[in-house]
Amino acid sequence: MELEIAIRERIQERYDILHELYDIWFTENPAHITTKDRFYQQTHIEKHRAFTYLLDKGYIVVTPVENEPEQVAVCITVDGIDFFEQGRLEGKGNGWSIVTEYSDE
Repeated sequence: MELEIAIRERIQERYDILHELYDIWFTENPAHITTKDRFYQQTHIEKHRAFTYLLDKGYIVVTPVENEPEQVAVCITVDGIDFFEQGRLEGKGNGWSIVTEYSDE
């Protein structure tokens, strides 16, 4: 049961990242600008692995910011938008209730 909870938490982490980038895409500049150090950090290994997973799947892209060598732009891709929207419509990634409902058993 612990492994199932850990898996659900990791899935939720990825949905949370996509949700933030999805909101940015439709409400602001379509990219989240951050420093390379913050994006490529290893302090929060689960978050780092979530970003790596999303990059490998093609759900997000990271590009250098022109004239700002220490910054990167992180954007959700069209595949990421489709994945996020489909998951939300199917009831996946709707918040921590998905994780906590299993941890109460």
